Amino acid sequence: MNEFNKVAVTPLEEWIEYLKTGVIHPDTKAPGLEEARRKLVYYNMNKAEQLAYDEHINAIMIQNDVLSTAAMEGRQEGLAEGRQEGLAEGRMEEKQANARRMKALNLPVETICQVTGLSAGEIENL
Repeated sequence: MNEFNKVAVTPLEEWIEYLKTGVIHPDTKAPGLEEARRKLVYYNMNKAEQLAYDEHINAIMIQNDVLSTAAMEGRQEGLAEGRQEGLAEGRMEEKQANARRMKALNLPVETICQVTGLSAGEIENL
C-alpha cells in the first residue's frame, strides 16, 4: 500500500514535494512543473551559459520568422499566379464560346479567326 501512495500522486502533491525538496521528478504530470524545471535549469546556469542559451533561442526565433515569412510570400505568389492562370483560361473559354456561336451562324472561318484571335485549326476542332 505504501508503494502505491508513492506512485499515485496528485498534481498538488507533486507541487508540494517540489516546494519542500526542490526536486521535480522526470515523469511529472503536474501543470506548470515542466516549465518550472526549464526555468530552474536556466537560472542555475552561469551568466555566459545564459547568454549563449538566449542567443540560441533568439537565433531559432529568427529562423522561424524567416521560414514563416518565406512560406507566406510563397503562398501569395502562388495565389497571384493561380489568378493569372484562371483569368487566361477564362479568356480562352470566352473566345471559344464566341467562336462556337459564330460558327453556328455559319460565319466564314477567316472572320471567326480575326474576331476571336483563334487559329483555323482551333476553330475547326470546336
